[in-house]
Amino acid sequence: MKLLLISGFLGSGKTTLLLQIARRLAAASQKVAIIENEVGEIGIDGQYLRREGLEVQEMFGGCVCCTLAVDLVTTLRKLEESVQPDRVILEATGVARPGDIVPTVRQYASMVDEIQVLVLVDGPRYEMLLEVMNPLVTAQIGAADVVAINKIDEMDEAGVDRIRRSVKDLNEKTRVVAISAEQQINLEDLMGALQ
Repeated sequence: MKLLLISGFLGSGKTTLLLQIARRLAAASQKVAIIENEVGEIGIDGQYLRREGLEVQEMFGGCVCCTLAVDLVTTLRKLEESVQPDRVILEATGVARPGDIVPTVRQYASMVDEIQVLVLVDGPRYEMLLEVMNPLVTAQIGAADVVAINKIDEMDEAGVDRIRRSVKDLNEKTRVVAISAEQQINLEDLMGALQ
């Protein structure tokens, strides 16, 4: 099975994008399972995704990149046994560092054939978050296979270009796609980048 790890700071639109991706994968006849990592004890996103008809496993009480790493491997094994998904989408907490998750999955989750890291950046708040949360934001972008600049419907082209250059300065190998998850702008381009 393939694992798509979606990361991004709080409020970047991860759950909205996850739902759009899951719908497109399901429409392409792929069996999809979702793992929601919530720091707290209540899974609002998980409840919402279940109402959309998706298979959801929730992991509470910590971040999947550190305190819940063993639980992640166990959850992936259970999904493989019970659901046999083609693709698992893991929505990590907003404070997760994907670079800490990937090695654990590669070493201990042999049922995962391929891992992709998608980092969602909040376009309108990017520069502020980069300044205030620099180590976290740069670590997320540094681990990304694909970076999606979200909420471009709220920005001008010059702002999107500035973010694109900044992202490439932080990770020259990543693919960058400018989208609006809510308005469904450029989502097919993003799906192409995730193939």
